Amino acid sequence: MKALYFSIAIITFFSMMLLPLFAIEKNNDIKNLNNSSDIALIDKNDEFLVLDSTSNKVSGITAKDYIVGVLSAEISPSYSTEAIKAQAVASYTYACKKRNDRISSGGEYDVSTDSNTCQAFLSSADAKEKWGDKADEYLKIFEDAYKSVEGYVIKYDGNPILAAYHCISGGKTESALNVWGSDYPYLISVESIGDLLSPDYLSEITLSADEFRVAAATAGVTLGDNPTGWINEPTRSDSGTVLKYTLGDKVLTGREMRTAFSLRSANFDLTYSDNTLKFVVRGYGHGVGMSQNGANYMALQGGTFLEILCWYYPGCQMSKA
Repeated sequence: MKALYFSIAIITFFSMMLLPLFAIEKNNDIKNLNNSSDIALIDKNDEFLVLDSTSNKVSGITAKDYIVGVLSAEISPSYSTEAIKAQAVASYTYACKKRNDRISSGGEYDVSTDSNTCQAFLSSADAKEKWGDKADEYLKIFEDAYKSVEGYVIKYDGNPILAAYHCISGGKTESALNVWGSDYPYLISVESIGDLLSPDYLSEITLSADEFRVAAATAGVTLGDNPTGWINEPTRSDSGTVLKYTLGDKVLTGREMRTAFSLRSANFDLTYSDNTLKFVVRGYGHGVGMSQNGANYMALQGGTFLEILCWYYPGCQMSKA
């Protein structure tokens, strides 16, 4: 375990030296993004059909109110302005993609407020309950961010992309193919070395053998009597995500392990000692698309929202009404 933390310290040192170089590379790439001639014609009465997962009712919500509500739920108001703007564009693009899907399929709503299946959302009333006296200040931050990027959409082949995002990567983002089994040419692994500097990069979960056995059973796994036999070498992606883990009588995906043991991500190590099993977990979230923490770090390094989006969604174009 000491070797793991030593390796992370070394990586972090070199990451701090390399990040300015990445900023220079992004400035060269962004020219293609800014020069896109693909202009979106966006209805100024733009709205989304939103399913309230609590009441099960569908309501039409203006794009502004919806995106501000998503920002209130999904990102900290303490983040840098350019990172919040990047999140606003990603969230709007995600909703546009879902709206197109609904129009094509004849569905009843575009997006849900259920954070397990869609973007999280807070109404202004919920935001005021969450933040109290700070609510007006924080909502203004999000409203100003939205207004400054209103109309921007990230596109691939002329269509809004599935603009996935997560909290903290394991140092590299993950491909959608590895996580969801669906291949999107713009949801591929990219470096996100700023995440290594996050105080929340590493987390640990320690379980007794009995607690581990109970959690494993939720994934349909039957374990033997010897805990040392529960530890195996996983199959990993190049980004470090566990793709397959043999546990007892089953081969589980990293996602299944994450769910069963309530891990912050599927990028983990598992060890056993003295009747105790320990997970050391890197990052937070599914790892696909834009890292919010990585975006904030890029913003602190001087990166613009366009540069951030270009970095995390490679090969895409930006359109603006």
